[in-house]
Amino acid sequence: MQVLLVANFDSGLKYAGRVAEAVARAGGEPDIRIPTTVSPHRLGADQVVAATGRPVRYEPWDDIVRAAAGSDVVVPVFEGPLVERFIREVHEAAGPRMPVVGAGYVGMVLYDVIGGYLSRSLADVLAVNSRADLAEFAAAARGLGLPDGNLLLAGLALLPAATLPMRDGPIRTVLLADQPTVPRRVADRAYLWDRLLAYARLHPDREVLLRPRHRPGEETFHRMEHSPVAWAATRTLPPNLVIEHAPIDTLIPRSDLLLTVSSTAALEAIAAGTRVAFVADWVGDAALNPRLLPSGLLRRFDDIDADRIGTADPAWLADVFPAAEGPAPAERFARRLLAVAAGEAPRMHQELWDSSFSAGRRATDAVLADRAVVARRFTPRRVAAGALRRALRAVQG
Repeated sequence: MQVLLVANFDSGLKYAGRVAEAVARAGGEPDIRIPTTVSPHRLGADQVVAATGRPVRYEPWDDIVRAAAGSDVVVPVFEGPLVERFIREVHEAAGPRMPVVGAGYVGMVLYDVIGGYLSRSLADVLAVNSRADLAEFAAAARGLGLPDGNLLLAGLALLPAATLPMRDGPIRTVLLADQPTVPRRVADRAYLWDRLLAYARLHPDREVLLRPRHRPGEETFHRMEHSPVAWAATRTLPPNLVIEHAPIDTLIPRSDLLLTVSSTAALEAIAAGTRVAFVADWVGDAALNPRLLPSGLLRRFDDIDADRIGTADPAWLADVFPAAEGPAPAERFARRLLAVAAGEAPRMHQELWDSSFSAGRRATDAVLADRAVVARRFTPRRVAAGALRRALRAVQG
């Protein structure tokens, strides 16, 4: 059974790689492709190798849409609006031979919760990461008159089914999982890194690793505007503070404490038995951490300096690791996709496509697209250029 997975940024490719491995174990034939005509698409060779060991093909968007229309299963791993666009275009290209469509989230759902769900709601199988997400998506479906039989509580496909026991020995290695746009302002970002520098000086016996989201010049979904590499060039770093670009999944197992504001790397750390603190010097929508308040892990840097590290709330752990018993999240997702393709589980796409909400959404989008075209004709620059051309023709005539 042919399963096409499509991704356009590094964390999406990592997700696609994990699902592809699960598909292969379940008896399917995975095929991973990267579109070359949708930005960001310039994934470097190092990023590809770090994301997946499986072969990857680069193709134009339209070619991938045609390949998807001829596949048994397709899994677009994009940001929400691009997932919706892809599903719509595959639907139009495939006609009655529509492949089974899967969709999911490459990280914790921390913002645009309902908008993100709606962008993925046309999938036959929508892999849901947590029980809280499932409740919100199901409530949205009920409110909009959409069937919710496509919602699969699987857990995040990047994670194992269960966590390792939390290590409680001395803290010798500390890892900051930096984010490209959290916090966003340059002053706030410099403050975060300066606090880490001060922490390294306060604890000279500890190795402190600052891991940027990506190297300068690399492409990712959220592109880093203010790099810690540039910051480090203006500071004198203590010898125990190092900027480290190695893949984060190789750094987490050897770390005793992971710090981050709101990166999904925290869940990978918890799964590996590494202690976690969400830096709470900023709390709010811009920091993407209000949905992390139930974790019990938010700490200001003053607390982190003093080793006042919390432990995860058991209810929150059960929420974000819903697959503690049974197959791992990627396995659950892959098995459901293949079961739907084999006719052993119901297909949902056509019912969702035909729903009054989805049909109206497409009609509204078409009207707005037409109006956008008209509006571009009447921008001040175009109007002025048109007036100038008419004046020149009048003079010349």
